[in-house]
Amino acid sequence: MEMIPYAWTPHGINAYGFDLATLLVLDDKREGFPAAFILSNRQDSTALKLAFAAIKEHACIAPKVLMTDDTESFFNAWKTVFGIPEKRLLCTWHVDRSWRRSISRLITKKEIQVEAYKIVRSLLVNR
Repeated sequence: MEMIPYAWTPHGINAYGFDLATLLVLDDKREGFPAAFILSNRQDSTALKLAFAAIKEHACIAPKVLMTDDTESFFNAWKTVFGIPEKRLLCTWHVDRSWRRSISRLITKKEIQVEAYKIVRSLLVNR
């Protein structure tokens, strides 16, 4: 199984003040497979460092690629515990959300917003 950890953290999905982070790895079909779950009342670097240290005690992993959302807490905690990966990827959902927000903020005409989004979105899906 190839290690390309990705933290998936749905925000605000419960009324109890807890967040669930899922550490995914790629299986032999290159599909995300949950390898660890982190349930915490915080998603800051300190809390994540504790969780990663516990994972490191029980798993020998040294991934070359890490995919995260667009916050720094996951990446900062990861590099403290496991070191800096060769590559860091951003989750496409977060990249897309950031583009949509920026386009709406920077471009006033709706039809130009649509065209601008089509152009940047094509960059995301073209290889």
